Amino acid sequence: MNDTPATIFGATYLRISRDKGENEDTLQNHREMMEEFCRQNGYGYEMYEEIVSGGKYEIEERPQLQQMLANIEKYEAIFTVSLDRLSRNGLVSQQIKQMCIDYDIKIITPSQTFDLSNSQEDRLLYDVSSMFATLEYEMIGRRNKYNRLQRARRGEHVVGQPAYGYRRNKATHKLEIYEPEAAVVRYIFKLHNEGLGNRKIADILNSEGYKPRRGHSFRPCNVRRMLENPVYKGRLVLHDRERVKEKGKYSYKVADTIITDNAHPAIIPHEEWDLANRERAQRGAQAMILREKTAAKSGASMLKDLLYCGVCGRKLVIKKERNRGYFIRRCESLLPNSGEKCGNHGMKLKFMEEEMVLTIQAYRQQLQEALEHLQRRDSLHIRSELEERLVHLENQIDENRKQQANLLDMALKKVFPHEELKAAKERLLNQEHSLREQKDTALRQLQELEASPGMKLVDGIMNLLDEFAFQMPEEQNITLKQFIRRINFTRVLPDDIRALHERSREREEYPFSYTIEYF
Repeated sequence: MNDTPATIFGATYLRISRDKGENEDTLQNHREMMEEFCRQNGYGYEMYEEIVSGGKYEIEERPQLQQMLANIEKYEAIFTVSLDRLSRNGLVSQQIKQMCIDYDIKIITPSQTFDLSNSQEDRLLYDVSSMFATLEYEMIGRRNKYNRLQRARRGEHVVGQPAYGYRRNKATHKLEIYEPEAAVVRYIFKLHNEGLGNRKIADILNSEGYKPRRGHSFRPCNVRRMLENPVYKGRLVLHDRERVKEKGKYSYKVADTIITDNAHPAIIPHEEWDLANRERAQRGAQAMILREKTAAKSGASMLKDLLYCGVCGRKLVIKKERNRGYFIRRCESLLPNSGEKCGNHGMKLKFMEEEMVLTIQAYRQQLQEALEHLQRRDSLHIRSELEERLVHLENQIDENRKQQANLLDMALKKVFPHEELKAAKERLLNQEHSLREQKDTALRQLQELEASPGMKLVDGIMNLLDEFAFQMPEEQNITLKQFIRRINFTRVLPDDIRALHERSREREEYPFSYTIEYF
């Protein structure tokens, strides 16, 4: 912060993006430039700086910008190297513009001052400059993407950290074998070829002192990913993802996959890797049959496939013992950070089932109260949200029309080249089309609004619970799986209780705890 007397007190915002190959040296250059600029003009300031892409869609993803805007009432201006340092995303740019208008904040760069509250021409220049910054960001992204795909086709490692067992050569950008880790990879495939599963392999690695690149111990998921990763047979796979909008939400879909064989030295021979993964697929298919098949002699239980260890998180086993009924078996998995066995003990299943029946009764009462609440307010709440959204969309459409009209004025005055104005106009037209589609969708939802989806969901679950007490255990299990993801069971016995005979009453009745994760 500059403490000298100032004609204007503001916030200096600096941002660089690693996507463009910028580094801390660039940030230092910008910092020195703005410090000198503020000193020469007698500006006081507080400094905000971050390393993040300017194309981020949410201000929440840019903590320094978010903090500066939260403190906006303290300032008279925002000082920055150029407008594109504030944002390269049209939505974020408009949010910044509106806050500057609301609080009468100027945006000052070494080459220009934007008085957005008092000058329509400055607002127009800001809008056009922001659109060009967004277009430039998209073009940079396309060039970087094309370059990345071409390098992947040449066998270069271009995304993320190298797989365990490899290091990236800084000169050739290709993977090279790192023998201390590669020996562990070969050992994992050897154990798998001997018929061992992921959990057993992880336990062996941990007991023999092997360590992953990160963390204290191997986990079954680590072993599975290594066995399935084609990088170990010399194949490089790069998924090209695109951001697409589906049902009103954005997500990333795989648009293309680049596969390059013999891109780097293989740790596992091609034939051995293929054989191991064929066996994995066969084992998985057989395990699925066994998992879904109800035991012919023991039958199904209410909590089948729902109980998980509350200590280590792994799935618990339910077993039927002769003349004693069902038992939750003790968890004997190795703890990931210590390599010691999990201390979560089992017990008779009937105690847990009795507790679940009471929980289901209480849960049904909660659902009844929730349904009554939804019936009182949910439809009205949804209608209110849709009406507010329609007003917001109308305002955005009006703003879009004003920008198109302003763009026409700029074309007549020949402020910008024809090609740049043409690209900006096309972008505004596409934005208007998208806004009108959103408006049509909101109108249709408003017209079709009859009953809340929340009410239908709650009512459906209540119907299932009404029949719960009359169902067979297998049917009860299916019912619970409709709305329960997992039940975390914990029963860690103290040393004095564990020393008692397993059939002693005090040990059998030692309390347990559980938590339920609902969908």
